Amino acid sequence: MEGKKNIRVLLSKSDQDAHELGIRNVASSLKDAGMEVIFTRYTIVDEVAETALQESVDVVGLSFYSAGLRYDVPRLMELLKEKNIEDTLVIIGGIITEQEKAELLKTGIRGVFTPGSGPVQDIVNFITSNISGRD
Repeated sequence: MEGKKNIRVLLSKSDQDAHELGIRNVASSLKDAGMEVIFTRYTIVDEVAETALQESVDVVGLSFYSAGLRYDVPRLMELLKEKNIEDTLVIIGGIITEQEKAELLKTGIRGVFTPGSGPVQDIVNFITSNISGRD
């Protein structure tokens, strides 16, 4: 009998963004929860979609400190669809306004997490509850 598959998470941020304390804290908490975490930086968001495909991840999480999300998020969602992996859970974190959050959720993003939106355990719980039963 095969054991339960670990949730595979790709966390990534633009290589133009030097702020990474938050995403590293999230990565550590996800690992502590038993998830496999792949952490990358990207030059263009196309690299994130390709890595998601190659690594067969269940979740893609992007971190933003700047306005790049207005281009990167819709492009990522388009690429995931093109690669037939649009069922991948996509979450976003970082400095994001309420207006941007509403726009992101319309693109198919499932979760948006900002500083002060709750403990990191909320992200762990969100991923676990949205991935369980999808195997």
